[in-house]
Order: sequence, then C-alpha cells, then structure tokens
Amino acid sequence: MHAREPPGLLSPALPLASSVLMLLMSSLWLVGAGPSLTLAPELLLDPWQVHRLLTHALGHTALPGLLLSLLLLLALGWRQECHLGTLRFLHASALLSLATGLLAVLLAGLGMSSAAGSCGYMPVHLAMLAGQGHCPRYSQGLLPPWLLPWLLLALTPLLSSEPPFLQLLCGLLAGLAYAARALRWLEPSEQRLRVMQESILCRTLARCWPLRLLPAPGSLAELPVTLPAGARSAIPGPPYQVSPPPWSHGDGTAQLPPGPGPVQLTWEDLEVGLDWAGSRFPPGAPMWAVLDEQMLQEGIQASLLGRPVEETQSPLWLPKSSVSSLR
Repeated sequence: MHAREPPGLLSPALPLASSVLMLLMSSLWLVGAGPSLTLAPELLLDPWQVHRLLTHALGHTALPGLLLSLLLLLALGWRQECHLGTLRFLHASALLSLATGLLAVLLAGLGMSSAAGSCGYMPVHLAMLAGQGHCPRYSQGLLPPWLLPWLLLALTPLLSSEPPFLQLLCGLLAGLAYAARALRWLEPSEQRLRVMQESILCRTLARCWPLRLLPAPGSLAELPVTLPAGARSAIPGPPYQVSPPPWSHGDGTAQLPPGPGPVQLTWEDLEVGLDWAGSRFPPGAPMWAVLDEQMLQEGIQASLLGRPVEETQSPLWLPKSSVSSLR
C-alpha cells in the first residue's frame, strides 16, 4: 500500500511512521536490545527506567514475535496510518502502548506476575484493532471488525511465545477503552494537529521520498482546491458564469443569462438582493461579484426549501441602461 499522492508528485511513497517502526524494531532485535526494553515492574522504581512503560512495544526477544509484528505492520499498520494520518497514528500508538504498560504493571502488582516481564508490539496491534472495531468506516470485509482483535488474541499464543497472554489481554482492554472514548481527554485537538502539520518539519516530511508523512483526513492538505471567483469562467458550464457583454438584442433590450433559481426575479427583487449582497462586500467591489453572490444565495435558499430547480421559462428582460449600470 502506497501513500496518498499529493498533486504534482508522481513517485509512490511509503507511510512514514509505520515504516520507521518496522526499521526500528528490526534494528533493535539485530543488536540484541530487546531484553533492555522488557516491561519489568521491579525496574520501574528507577526514574531512568520509566521509559519501559512506552518502549516495551519496540523490543523483541523471539524471532517469531518480531516477524508477526512486522507482518501485521505491513497488513494493518500501513492502512491505519493512511486512514488516520501520520501524526494521529503515532499518537494513538504511543498512547495505547503506554496504557497497555500501565495495565500490565497494575495486574502484576495484584499478583498476576505473567502480565508483565516481556515485550513486543503485538499488544499495540490488538489495541489498534479494538480501537477501530467500532468505527463505521472499517465495517467492510469478510469478518466484522469487532471480531478481528479477539481472533488475533486467540491465535497469537499459538504463533509466538511473546508477549504473554495477559499482556496481550491488556492491549485489547486498552483498545476497548480507547474505542469507548475513555482516553478522549488525552487526544490532540484538531487545531493542535493543524498547527503541527503546518510546521516546517512536517511540511518537509510530507514531500519526502520514499517515506512520506501523511496528512490527517479532513485537513487542508486533503481538501479540494477551490478556484477564485475570477477563474470560474475558465471552467466549462459553471452555474454562475457571468458572460462578457454585450447581451444586446435588436429591440432595445438586453437579456440576462438564465439563472439557476426556480423563481422569476423582477427588477425590484434584483435591486433588494443586490443591496443585501452588496453589504457583504467592501466598498468599490465590482457589481458582477455582487450579482454572483446574490445568485448563489438564491440557489442555496431554493435547495434548502426543497424546491426543484427548473429552467427559466421566460427570460428576464432589462433596459440597456440597467445592464450598463451592472457592468
């Protein structure tokens, strides 16, 4: 799965966060750093070891556990990052890793020692699946989304010896709490995400290759581009196109272009509408812009009232002097 392509970039790119996680976990396993990241409750009393609550997901001591984590990052992590965006994916992964570590330490303190003492990214996978299981946009597929984390919880102990079952269950419980909005107060606001995405670093990473930062859905980078009013005439058949003059006829009158509204406008209605629309523009604004705004408001009102939009049966005829004032 490749990242969504911004305009002007033709080369496919990979999601930044999930790809870096794969490289980091592989590198830590190759150098043998997995045991130093194990979630050991007795070591958390040292302030320099508190990082294990978060970094326990990056360490692996068994090759089957590492391969399973990498495979699920390919199958699930890339898709999740494309749906959430890189920043929100990183925040959700870190938050669920921390919540899983806290739950595991809590269970270990209650006498269930097997809940901690290991490491691996599988609890975060379960938490992410459980967190998205109640989202309508993930309802497509052969199996219902809520069933996938429970199925993975049952199969993981058969495929790998780490992490233990209770630690996997802690990840699943953290994901269910995330889906129930229990951790909503820890989520970043849309404004903060927008500020971070507009920073120089994020804007640079969004144009990198082969790894690329993906914007969150609904952000400015994902919205369609709207052309300014002056460029509307370049689009064939716009609904509010103002044709260049003259609109003259041989009988001394001029015909306005047919409007999209379902009602016939009189000259009095047009004057009232122009006065109202003109109050929204600064002094000296061109009259065609005011007329364009009035026609837009009439179309919106007609759609809100549920009236069908019909073609104008009889065109509105105005004297040439009136059209000249509109120019």
